[in-house]
Amino acid sequence: MKIGWSIPFFLSAVLIHAAEYKLGDHTFTVPDGFTVEIVAGPPLVNRPIEVSFDEEGRLYVTDSSGSNAKVTEQIKNPTHRIVRLEDANGDGKFDKSTVFADKMMFPEGALWHDGALYCGAVPIIWKLVDTDGDGVADQRIKWFDGKTANGCANDLHGPYLGPDGWIYWCKGAFERQQHKRPRGQIINDRAAHIYRMRPDGTELDSIMAGGMDNPVGMAFNGTGDLFFTTTFFSFPRDGKRDALVHAIYGGLYPKKWNILNELVRTGDFMPALSHLGPAAPCGLSIYESAVFGEDFTGNLFNQV
Repeated sequence: MKIGWSIPFFLSAVLIHAAEYKLGDHTFTVPDGFTVEIVAGPPLVNRPIEVSFDEEGRLYVTDSSGSNAKVTEQIKNPTHRIVRLEDANGDGKFDKSTVFADKMMFPEGALWHDGALYCGAVPIIWKLVDTDGDGVADQRIKWFDGKTANGCANDLHGPYLGPDGWIYWCKGAFERQQHKRPRGQIINDRAAHIYRMRPDGTELDSIMAGGMDNPVGMAFNGTGDLFFTTTFFSFPRDGKRDALVHAIYGGLYPKKWNILNELVRTGDFMPALSHLGPAAPCGLSIYESAVFGEDFTGNLFNQV
């Protein structure tokens, strides 16, 4: 279980008796039997966003520069980076940091898969490869290009690896994108989507579409069901706004407004699994281990 990724260091939970921890100006309340500890902080990493482990336990971290420049300016002069953290002395805390990739556009996703790091950095998902083993990516392959970048840079979140071996990502914002599906159908709309593509860059497909603002986190359970979090699944009223959603292939989801007029609708809009209110959910995972006990196994953990 990861707790508190919004502050500039990493935290982990282990099984000892405790309930509340104060780190800097932040107080973390955790279930009995858990503790919170720092495993990396500045200068190894400054403003972490997303992470992914490789097969050797090294952690790839997308690290913001802190720039608040307009998206158009950041694309012209990207200042963010990806670092690779290592625990060189085996004490359970990272002590070595290597800049795996610099001059990145705002890096909103990290996925280590089959010897490469896939990073969503609007409007592109990059495939970053270290071919000579020095800890620095010397190949930058443009794996997917959405070609849109709105003012919030929320056109793209991810990518994530599905149990089917496909790579998935979320498309938010309301910029028009056009893509060709495996059987030749053209996707040409401004709606939010969850897309997927094979690792070789073929057969782009849409899993679902909707009128929500910003699908972000994504997780699969043991039977392959897909869940995602999003902002503005509903118009704000009666305590509703953001949501946790079960994605059904081909489903059409709220919120209902004219952004959906270009999409085919064959039935009712699909519902939310759980309404979260104004929560701004930004992370989602399913706990698959049995280490924390059977009450935790199979549960969704949602960061808000």
